[in-house]
Amino acid sequence: MCPILQFNWRHAAILRMLLYPIQFDCYPMLGIERVLARDVLECHSKLWPTNVISAIDAGLASSEKLSELIPMTHSEELIRSYLAILQNRLERSRQHRYIRRETP
Repeated sequence: MCPILQFNWRHAAILRMLLYPIQFDCYPMLGIERVLARDVLECHSKLWPTNVISAIDAGLASSEKLSELIPMTHSEELIRSYLAILQNRLERSRQHRYIRRETP
């Protein structure tokens, strides 16, 4: 886990990128692998996974209502759970060096 960061507009933009693909999903947790593969690991966003992890850390540590970052009907609790699981998967991937762009 990264040190707690102040939640800012850059973090919000990264979280929006992670939320858009599941905005209309009935079961957002089922979209985690798709979001990881397409939006984070395949480098479409041009972000380092550590940037994504930092944004999730800052968002989860903040009192901001993350469920209002984009228009959707998912609850705050569900969005925070989704982001926490996504973060966990990213961290596990880094530990196993499955992420191509980062080396120890």
